[in-house]
Amino acid sequence: MTDEIVMVENGTIRSLPARSFRQGFLGKTLEDSLQYLIEKHPQLIPGGQIAPGREEPPRFALLCREMPVGSWSLDFLLADQYGVPTLIEAKLAENPESRRAVVGQIIEYATNAAESWSGGKLREKASSYWRDKEVDLEKVINELTGDIDSSIDTFWDLVEKNLSENRIRLIIAADELRPEVRKIIEFLNEETKNIEILGLEIKCFGEQEDTFALVPTIIGQSQAVADKKTKTGNKTIWSYQELNSYLDQMEDQSLSGRLKALLDWAKEQGVLIELKNQYPSFGIKGKYNSRIMTVWNSGRFYCMLNDKSYGNNLSEKNSFVEALNQLSIFDYQPEDVADGRNSSGLITDLSDTEFSKFMKILSEHT
Repeated sequence: MTDEIVMVENGTIRSLPARSFRQGFLGKTLEDSLQYLIEKHPQLIPGGQIAPGREEPPRFALLCREMPVGSWSLDFLLADQYGVPTLIEAKLAENPESRRAVVGQIIEYATNAAESWSGGKLREKASSYWRDKEVDLEKVINELTGDIDSSIDTFWDLVEKNLSENRIRLIIAADELRPEVRKIIEFLNEETKNIEILGLEIKCFGEQEDTFALVPTIIGQSQAVADKKTKTGNKTIWSYQELNSYLDQMEDQSLSGRLKALLDWAKEQGVLIELKNQYPSFGIKGKYNSRIMTVWNSGRFYCMLNDKSYGNNLSEKNSFVEALNQLSIFDYQPEDVADGRNSSGLITDLSDTEFSKFMKILSEHT
């Protein structure tokens, strides 16, 4: 560990010695101090080191602490402005679990993430976490994205999309990462396709209780790996023409045909919503001029199940949900759902008869 950092102040050079997390700070001790930093100051995670050279590197907001995943509990669940879920497990170097065990632990969390959190469950848990703190989650997300005019639903659509494709980020945070853990992180991050596996060292320097310097360093990232995995970037407004062009180039003609039929219908009926998203997608407006459905390029649907999307007309919402549930790819129970749910299947899983029925349902509710 570096013994000190050098401060230059008004022409005077002085040294700040390394300070162990065991000493704690701000009234916190041991791992509590490390976890307190991550919870209160997620901006400590250096996005510029995660995505070097990117015009707008990732920045982070906390979604939930002690996030349930399977039968375990993750220390922190965050997300960046691109909707990439970021799982963080924090251990001090002196904790035996800061060795190889923590790598297996966070990978096990990742293995169960999509099953545990998709279908709107992640958003519901995050909403509950911030509601208990008397903070509006929508404000937290707007501050993260920096785009107050953008739909909050667009952000959560991205989160759902990234979860479904296992496009997530794993971070092992510590005051010092052991050499064997560094090697494992570097190897896994090099070899995995969508998942980023990184280490985060946060070192503390200073002698006073309330004045100290923190130096965060990302472990396991190289420029080559960052370039390979940086597939999220500036969002695109997917116009009708751009979507048509994209669909024309799809290899799966069955999927392309169904999506184009739905896209053309939405445009002709005046219910098409051109979305600003990372991935090709479009929305469908309901009777109350709010989005009731997002259609993804994969052929999966995200249906809004909150009352607001239906003008607080509970009868209209229930009628729409009951009609969708007659089809094989929908199984919605809207009670206690904060926002919406993904379909269990794809548009290509519908038989021709079901697809015709699906289009009729949309016509009756838009």
